[in-house]
Amino acid sequence: MASNKNSRLTGSPYAQEDSNEISESRKRQSKKDEAIRRKIEKDLSKKKRNNAKSTRFKKGTPGSVLALKPSESIICRTTSTVYEAAQLMSTKRENCLLVVNDAGELMGIFTAKDLAFRIVGSGLNANSVTIDQIMTPNPMCANSNTPASEALNLMVHKKFRHLPVLDDSNQIVGILDITKCYSQQMERLERMYLSSKKLYEALDNVHSQIGFTEQSSHIAEYFEHLKDKISGPRLETMLDNSTAPIYATIKTSVYDATVLMKDNNTTAVLVKDTNDEVAGIFTSKDVVLRVIASGLDPKNCSIVRVMTPQPDVANCGVSIQEALRKMFNGHYLNLPVTDDEGEIVGIVDVLKLTYAVLNQIKQLEHSETDNNRNETRAISQGEGPAWNKFWTSLDNEETDSIHSDSFQGSKFQDLTTPDLQTFSTELAPFDSVSHITTPLKSESSFKVSTSDFVFKFKSPGISGRVNRVTFNPEEGIISLRNLIDAKLHWKDKAALKINESEGETYAISFVDDEGDVVSITSDVDLIDCVKIYENLRKNKVEIYIHNPNEPAIIPQEKREIIKGSRKKNLGIPQEFILPGALTVLATSILIGITLSRK
Repeated sequence: MASNKNSRLTGSPYAQEDSNEISESRKRQSKKDEAIRRKIEKDLSKKKRNNAKSTRFKKGTPGSVLALKPSESIICRTTSTVYEAAQLMSTKRENCLLVVNDAGELMGIFTAKDLAFRIVGSGLNANSVTIDQIMTPNPMCANSNTPASEALNLMVHKKFRHLPVLDDSNQIVGILDITKCYSQQMERLERMYLSSKKLYEALDNVHSQIGFTEQSSHIAEYFEHLKDKISGPRLETMLDNSTAPIYATIKTSVYDATVLMKDNNTTAVLVKDTNDEVAGIFTSKDVVLRVIASGLDPKNCSIVRVMTPQPDVANCGVSIQEALRKMFNGHYLNLPVTDDEGEIVGIVDVLKLTYAVLNQIKQLEHSETDNNRNETRAISQGEGPAWNKFWTSLDNEETDSIHSDSFQGSKFQDLTTPDLQTFSTELAPFDSVSHITTPLKSESSFKVSTSDFVFKFKSPGISGRVNRVTFNPEEGIISLRNLIDAKLHWKDKAALKINESEGETYAISFVDDEGDVVSITSDVDLIDCVKIYENLRKNKVEIYIHNPNEPAIIPQEKREIIKGSRKKNLGIPQEFILPGALTVLATSILIGITLSRK
């Protein structure tokens, strides 16, 4: 039976369990997940599938929805079974897909939560139910040229996590995930905040030396205000009846656990062991990958087999922003919250926390517009300058996005309808926090070449042997693997210790411009790899072939060389262009005043 009694987490500091053991249990589960994905990919590759061509779209107008770089949309036919949809979602590492009919018309949207609640929680068979029976039909969509803040404002107001994006011809461009949009934007704003703070300190020093009384601090003050506003709310402010933890036991079946989720309108349950301590967490995301996509029977599978052991927790006193950063870095959607005694007092999800922070940003104008009625009215509608500044400070990346096939003639509720106009904002396409009409380019805005690129890798089984393959990265990861396969010797395969009978294949990794080892598992990863090295002014990249269950062995000095190349790169990141320009200006002022005194 499930319990609602608060409990401590096994493995927390209060339980005195070795953290290394916790780490190992998570690693084992991660390896199992990767093995499941590889097996699914192998199964899908054997089936006759409609191969979707990748479509490359031009960069969007600054301030538009397309400038937010919508994620690649995962397409599923209405005739597909829920089981097939779960497999597709698992291999693509997404929890949402768009549903189209045979004519390519957009018919609906389907999420991991739908699968958990409408299939498993309702006792239906995923192998016999088709996707059109349980999808959300006729989803509201955004036009790619719609102002970004309008679309995001609508998502916050209506509590959408996903919003399909179409172009002027009703072709699917991609899909917006508000949690990803927020995560990307916060990373940029944090960098801009640090740069603006350094700029302010430098200018303050110059002003004090030349006797200026006025200080150009508005940029630093804006980011300081924004940072304080976002960092202010604590997790404890998010706890209410809807976040109360729901418990199940290790013997509870997946079906019963999912019914608990459905009845309590939550996407996660905590799992107690025989000592009545929390041993793991089970979520709707696990239902998709570890249960349905794996072909398990929810009624005959206990959650101890498919749960995530020893979940991370956060104290109720940490800020919402800190909690979100923890979740983004850990790639999980639910986070248990503990009090000062270590008792679990709630579970929060990434979407609820994202809404909370965005609502804080929408209220940022209150301290800035007390004397302006028009702006005050804009605040009440979430349309003020801080809301616009937050989204328009996204750098204008020129790198084109790769998306799946576009489909015409979609039946949808357009975002330009009166329903959306209720949430119209004052955003102009070229608005920015620094009011510069020409958008600045960031380090990541270097355009990926469409020509051939060289990939070099050492033989895993033959010492001293180096292989080179040359191909167009737009051809995708499968083409790269085919070229690598042609180069591999039987000794290489033996050295890799790959169990091909279980669908295993070698992993591909590279060292990025920060010295980190990054896996290449998709077409998007491949494009990112090439983009990074082209941005470093290199025409080839060294990749590493290794066993998927083992890390790539790369000398630290090799990582430092790549990391050092980034520092020598002549490209200037966006966050340093404005500070650099103003520093030059301040220096010029200093020189001018010095000369005038002579």
